[in-house]
Parts: sequence; structure tokens; C-alpha cells
Amino acid sequence: MNRPRYKEPLCEDISDRQFLIKDQWDNVIINDEDVELVGAVLDNESIVKKNLGKVAYGAEIAAGIEQLLHPEIGAAVEFTGKFWRNPYKRVAVSMNPIMAVVYADDPYTAGNHVRNLHRGVNGTDTNGRKINALDEDAFYWAHETFRNGVQKTAEQYSRRSFTDEHREQLQLESNTWYSYYGMPMHMVPGDYAANLAYRSKMVDSVLEMNPSAERAINVALNRNPPRPENVPKSVWRLAKTAIAPVTEIVSLVAIGELDPQIRNRFGIPFSTDDQKHLNELHDIAKAFVDPLPDPIRYSPMAYGSLLRGRSGEHKNLSDNLIYKGLSLGSSAAKVTVVPLFKRAQPGQMKNAA
Repeated sequence: MNRPRYKEPLCEDISDRQFLIKDQWDNVIINDEDVELVGAVLDNESIVKKNLGKVAYGAEIAAGIEQLLHPEIGAAVEFTGKFWRNPYKRVAVSMNPIMAVVYADDPYTAGNHVRNLHRGVNGTDTNGRKINALDEDAFYWAHETFRNGVQKTAEQYSRRSFTDEHREQLQLESNTWYSYYGMPMHMVPGDYAANLAYRSKMVDSVLEMNPSAERAINVALNRNPPRPENVPKSVWRLAKTAIAPVTEIVSLVAIGELDPQIRNRFGIPFSTDDQKHLNELHDIAKAFVDPLPDPIRYSPMAYGSLLRGRSGEHKNLSDNLIYKGLSLGSSAAKVTVVPLFKRAQPGQMKNAA
């Protein structure tokens, strides 16, 4: 198994933060374009760590649609059949291992875990083509959608400017991030310009409409969120009415954050008014979400990692108090609310009867 590591600064100035990516035999990884792959350090100052774990990253629903448009990923989702039974739970369960690759103390172990989750997922799609969840090209495309989500979070949901220099840096950090999975890296773009060319080629030549992608797109366009399998139909009808404003926002960002090239290729409608509303949402997020204290602005896993990087020190007293309050609330919920919710599940109620 190829186990790339990032080693050796390219120059003596450690602030450069760039490294050659090497395999387990200490050979520099060279991609299909005959370019030596360079990575950048993933620490608290990295673009990836500053953005992947933000609550605002939850707006990058489009990453899931872009993944489903890959024929092997879309077919794998249909093949397993688990996703659509409870997509909300599946997304939550899937994101934790992905985030652990960035925020865990041992990223290689976390990367191995993600890779192993894909073992055994293989079969054929509706066109009779073989599918394999560990297909190298499909695996990298999934990673690229996460990288793109980090970029859009930094560009669209932060008050800080995001320049071409930042985009270049993010690409190098993404190379490091991908090296943790232990997958072949020959298709990894060497820089941001190569990444743009890669994305364009994927959209034009590889991505295709398939049942999984079409279903996800229709859910967004029709403002018709699927019912979680454990929620009774009668309850869901009332809940859908109550969450209608949230559904509108989710649908807006799901389609609006798609790569415009993808929307054009597959004829996915997004009007000028839609773009105006999305821009307004970006402005609201920058004004009200971005300034939130870190314990609220970041997921618990991400904030815990950032905290460890500061030797356990919170930035200020306010963050300390908020963190303690959230921790106590989470502990209390595990003891009280979670058991009640489990007992209220249809299967549990049936067994009790």
C-alpha cells in the first residue's frame, strides 16, 4: 500500500510550510503530468483546519451532489441502498470519519479507517458497468469535492478575503490531506491551475446524470426533503410545514453552490434571482455567523483539535465559558434526551408493547 508522507521543506525558511510528498520508500511522488507533488502542513494555521470544521461548512451540500454525479459513486450509493433510507444520518456518519482525517491526532490511522469503510462496496451499475468504491479516480473526485467545499466556505462564508495565493496554498494542503488515505496519488493535480483543468475535464468527460444524482437534484429543486425512516408519515407532514423556510435555504445552497459548469452541463436551473438570494445569504453569514465565538463556530471535533493545538488554552474567557457550557449540555443530553429519543423509536415502542 502506498503510504505517502510529507517531508523535507523545499527551502530553509520553515514559514514556507511546503514539503515534497514521499512514499514509504522515501521516493518523491510524481503525478501523471510528471510533476513532483508538493504538500503543505496541516496545523491550526492551515486553510483546511480553519474551514473544514466550521459550522458554515454544512452549507456545502453541493459537494454531495457533485460526488453523486460521478458514475461509480452514484452507482455505489444505489448499490448499497442505505443512503436514501436516512440520508441525514448517513451524511452525519460519513462526515465524522472525513473530518477525523484532518482533526485527529493520528491522521494516517483515520485515513486508513475511511479507506477501509469503502472495502467490499462493488457490483454493477444500471448500465452493466463494474463499480468499486475504492476506484482511484472516484475516490479522488470525492476528495476534490471536499477540498472545493473548503474553498467555497473560505470564499463565501468568511469576512476575510481569499486570494489566488490562498487557493494555491489550499491545493497543496489538499495534497497533504489526500496523502493520509494511503491511496495512489498519480491523478492528484500539482497546483491550482492543474486542479481547474482537472475539474473541467471531469465535468465534461466523466460526470454523468444517474439515478442517485437525479434524485438528489430533484429533492433540492422540488423543495421536498426525504422523510427519515424513523419518523412517522403523519409527523413528517407537520414537520415539513414547520421547516419550510429552512428547506428553502437548503435548496438554494444545494443548487447555488454547485459548480456553474456542472449546472450548465446538466441543465440544472438557477436564476438570476436565485443568485441574488444566495449572495444575500453569504452576506448574512459573514455578518452574523463568522464573528461567532470559536466553540459555536466550529464543530466539537474541530474545536477540540484547535484547542489541543493551543495546548488546551482558549483564546479568551468567553470561549472558555461557552465551551464548558456546551460540554455540560452535551453530557446532560446524552443522559436524558438521547435515551428518551431511542425509546420513542417505532421499533422500540413495538418491542415494548
